[in-house]
Amino acid sequence: MIQRQKMGKEKKRKTLSQEFTLLTVVTSVGTLFLLGVVLISVFSFLFLQNAKEDMQYVLDSTNEQIQSHIQFISDGAVSIRHNPLLEAFLKNESYDQENGEKQLGYMMELFSAGNLAEQTPFVESVHLFNKVGKELDRRYYPLTVLAAKEEKEICQHILTEFYEENCRYQSYIRNGKWYLCFTIYDESMNNVGICMVQIEREAIKEIFSAVEGYQDWGWEIKGNDEILFSDGRKIEGDNLVYSSADGEFDIQISSVVGKENLYVVLRPTLFAFLFILLLALVLAAALAFVSGYRLSKPLKKVRESMHEFGEEQFDIRMDDFQIQEFHDISVVFNEMADKIQHLILEVYEKELTATRLQVKYLQAQITPHFQFNILSMLSLKAKLAGNEELYQCLRAFSELVRGKIFRKKEIMIPVAEELELVEFYLYLQNSRFQDKITYEIICPEEKVKENLIPRLLIEPLVENAVSHGLEPKQGSGKVQVILYEQNKRLHIIVEDDGVGFEEEDMETVREKEGHTHTGLENTKRLLYILYGENHTWKVTGKKGEGTTVEIVIPSERRADDVERDGSR
Repeated sequence: MIQRQKMGKEKKRKTLSQEFTLLTVVTSVGTLFLLGVVLISVFSFLFLQNAKEDMQYVLDSTNEQIQSHIQFISDGAVSIRHNPLLEAFLKNESYDQENGEKQLGYMMELFSAGNLAEQTPFVESVHLFNKVGKELDRRYYPLTVLAAKEEKEICQHILTEFYEENCRYQSYIRNGKWYLCFTIYDESMNNVGICMVQIEREAIKEIFSAVEGYQDWGWEIKGNDEILFSDGRKIEGDNLVYSSADGEFDIQISSVVGKENLYVVLRPTLFAFLFILLLALVLAAALAFVSGYRLSKPLKKVRESMHEFGEEQFDIRMDDFQIQEFHDISVVFNEMADKIQHLILEVYEKELTATRLQVKYLQAQITPHFQFNILSMLSLKAKLAGNEELYQCLRAFSELVRGKIFRKKEIMIPVAEELELVEFYLYLQNSRFQDKITYEIICPEEKVKENLIPRLLIEPLVENAVSHGLEPKQGSGKVQVILYEQNKRLHIIVEDDGVGFEEEDMETVREKEGHTHTGLENTKRLLYILYGENHTWKVTGKKGEGTTVEIVIPSERRADDVERDGSR
């Protein structure tokens, strides 16, 4: 009961299932987590590299589209120069106006698929002027009279500015439209006229729509170091994916995308990857729990069987297990339980038999009460007859027999009661040998007599000292019993000045005398049963000088005696 209370006070320990599950979960989850981190890192690095290359490709291809349309205009200018009808117009020779405008549209490929961005024409209109100011024009979409008049006025103003600047080409922004003017040369590189094309802004936006599909973007078109069109963020900073291209007529195309877009593109993939990793971790934890349960279930049954066996249910047996190790445990446990049960039954039967024999033996003897009544009657008659010595002898013998034989249920008794038995025995021996044997009991402290010691611990030692030390001695002898307490341990010393022995002859003496030292051997066995290794047993002697037996055991008193000592 006390042991269970102590166990109950101990801190709660983990079960094997919990520990195995925890270790498996930590190991598997940790491994999967590290693997996931490594895979995510490698995947992110490769993905970002590829994503950056894809973004760079989008920017470069967009710029190349703008550049190819600018080149489309330049190629049209070359075609104009080699067309005979348009060449006649430029030289101000005779020409057909309507046919010339059709030829102008053909040479610029105004209505071809190459002029379309997606659905909007890149070049919306083209105007050709000769040296005398005559004009041929062609439009992708027809205009109203008013719109055509406004456009004609814009073209005349631009033409005037272009003549004043006297350059090969120039870009102009009028009413949100881009007009590109450039000089037409003949084969001798003589100035023969001016061509003006109107570039549609919506077509440019359609081409840059691939760039504008990102969250953070920007683009711009420069002509003669001036920004013609731009949209989105400014093209500056370091955290950018950048692309630029130089086209004909000193046209510079630039586009950028912020690097944050790399992570925007990566985020959905990372979320999907993390979801898969989390799912794998949950599955790993579930598998670890199931594995721990399957492993700990047989151990739980083993623990329950051992616990029930510890509760003295000696008929409990373990079931068989499929796992070899647990099968071996169950076999060994069942064999051990069978042996223990057999031994218990065997010891019980022996004790029962011994008890019955003892009862029969006692029944065959004179009852204890009858013995004590006779001894009391004899001691009373001795007292009445005035024989004090006989009275004391009978009384001592009566108490000695009572203490040695008829108090067998008591295992631990106070030192004082044990010393009374010793005194009774020594008194009788002293009377028997006519004062040849003297004795002395030395116990300086009265509290030492309150210590509890095994019954008949000292008396057999004194009896052994008288029988084997003093009786064989020529002349008188003395026995001393000394008791004292030191460091919470009780020291008991029994010494005599009898015949003694040589230590190297001790085993020989035991073999020859056999039963003569039974008291010592029984006392040693009793001490080991009660105290285990927590006691000291020492026998010393010298031939012709005597023998000393010293016993050291833990001090032990009744609870009320201990409390009384503590209050002093």
